[in-house]
Amino acid sequence: MLCDGNNPILKIVGVERVYWKSGVFDVLARDYSALAFRISGNTTITADGKEYYIRSNDILYLPQNVSYRAEYADTEILVIHFITSRDDKELEVYSFQNVEKIYKLFLSALSIWKNKEPGFNVYVLSQLYMILGLILEKNTKINQPEHFLKAISFINSNYKNSTLDIATICSEAGMSATHFRQLFRKYYQKTPIEYITSLRLEYARSLISNGVSIENATFESGFNDSKYFARVVKKQFGCTPRDLKTYGK
Repeated sequence: MLCDGNNPILKIVGVERVYWKSGVFDVLARDYSALAFRISGNTTITADGKEYYIRSNDILYLPQNVSYRAEYADTEILVIHFITSRDDKELEVYSFQNVEKIYKLFLSALSIWKNKEPGFNVYVLSQLYMILGLILEKNTKINQPEHFLKAISFINSNYKNSTLDIATICSEAGMSATHFRQLFRKYYQKTPIEYITSLRLEYARSLISNGVSIENATFESGFNDSKYFARVVKKQFGCTPRDLKTYGK
């Protein structure tokens, strides 16, 4: 799918707010893709023998070089057009219960595109990737097994404990270590230890930037070795623990 980041976006073509009257339209394949937030109006789209029903507040991904038939009610959408590295074969429809954040990102992309301040293409691209990130986050959480979600919740509540290990996490969630690692790689594209380390680093960075000593931040965030902490900080952030006082500010 587009939002998993495996089909890079090469160029933003345009951002529009579009209105249509009801009707049936045959749309020829275009050399750019579209991600559309439907403000109002339902539609049924048929492509390659498959039907897709899109409601108000849904998001539709129309890949480039795909022709389709659309049956619209009166419609208003916000749409970002762009070119991807390769042609995806199928349309995708995403539904959200709370769309306010995504709606604001589409509006922001439209405003940036209209104003065309220096760097506007990059800024629109950043808004688009933020939208895709929210879509991926929502879809990933829906698809995750309950016992895996329990394990993630346990990690998020206990990562500051330096004794936290995979065996404890798996025992708490009722799953094998092998299965846990497989699921972690599938949903997070990293190992559980890498995930735990990233949580500890971010917490330590927050502590240090707010005036906590490096030594105290090291142990409060779950690292029990200051030299190891310094090595991890250097690898992750390219700086020393002392530099975390201003990192990200």
